[in-house]
Amino acid sequence: MRIQSLSRAGLVALAAALAVAASVTAAAGGVEAGTQSGAVGPVTAAVPTASAPCGTGAAAPQTYAHVAMIVFENKPLKKIVGNTTDAPYLNSLIQACSYSKNDQSLSATSLTNYVALTSGYTGCKTANVDGVCTTPLEITSNKDPKTWPQASKSIFELMGSAAVEWAESMPANCSLSSRGDFVVNHTPYQYYTRTEANLCKSYSRPFPSDATQMLSAGFNLIIPNKPHIMHLVPNTTVAQRIRNGDNWARSVVPLLLNSSQYQSGNTAIIITWDEGNKSNFYVPLIVITPSTQARAVSSVAYNHYSVLKGIQQMVGPTASPLLGHAGDGAVNSIRDDSVFRLKP
Repeated sequence: MRIQSLSRAGLVALAAALAVAASVTAAAGGVEAGTQSGAVGPVTAAVPTASAPCGTGAAAPQTYAHVAMIVFENKPLKKIVGNTTDAPYLNSLIQACSYSKNDQSLSATSLTNYVALTSGYTGCKTANVDGVCTTPLEITSNKDPKTWPQASKSIFELMGSAAVEWAESMPANCSLSSRGDFVVNHTPYQYYTRTEANLCKSYSRPFPSDATQMLSAGFNLIIPNKPHIMHLVPNTTVAQRIRNGDNWARSVVPLLLNSSQYQSGNTAIIITWDEGNKSNFYVPLIVITPSTQARAVSSVAYNHYSVLKGIQQMVGPTASPLLGHAGDGAVNSIRDDSVFRLKP
């Protein structure tokens, strides 16, 4: 099931992306899976395409106009990176851009990780007037917002109308309970009590008919529905779940890469997973920008706080101060990575 039919341009981009996928080789180790030739004299940045979205020679902007984070579910690094049988398109992006081999989730509970990615905490019972958590309480189950209300400030509150949560199959804006293929514990906006009665009702939205609208805000959290997010679906194998997610990415991501927002050079797309599994917390983290080094691997130690920290720094003053543990000095920021090249 797709959110829309591919346009003619999308089909061309998709064919190009699949051609890249056919040449991908398994490369989960090492500090760099490829090298770039040195240039003599001035370098003219190439125009990014769906099959070559990174490594264009463009400089990263000081502030990104648009950052999108796509989150998949419950697959450790080793199940995705190098798995060109079940995830050929995602591996084509890994080959065309950069990924981290040292990024860890923070919990085996999905909701915990989504909250960490958007607030800097693994759970917060009470907070002060500024939204700084005063009573941490880690989330331990995937229950609805009534069970796990979050008192802390989130990136959604910081950015207001400039931050949108896009949830596939959500029946209405800011739905507070699961229904059909929509899973509420994959959508953190609904859990923040400071914004649930106001901002959430406007800026937690179902998928639009035009996928490129999911790049319209400053920060865009993109959550596929239960089958497309690689979640456990009855009567499916792990391989089938991975293929479901890969097919979704193959139908949507090329449209984002061919959008005017991405072509402008000031848009970043980050793809990650909420968690690996109960025994393996390492998750894939794929970074896609025109300035990002192609065919490279980062070994810097990251976690979900690192991702939030980097995103806040990328979108600039509208997302400050740093939230929760994203502000900890010991937390590495993905924006500082020499492979990802997310700052000038």
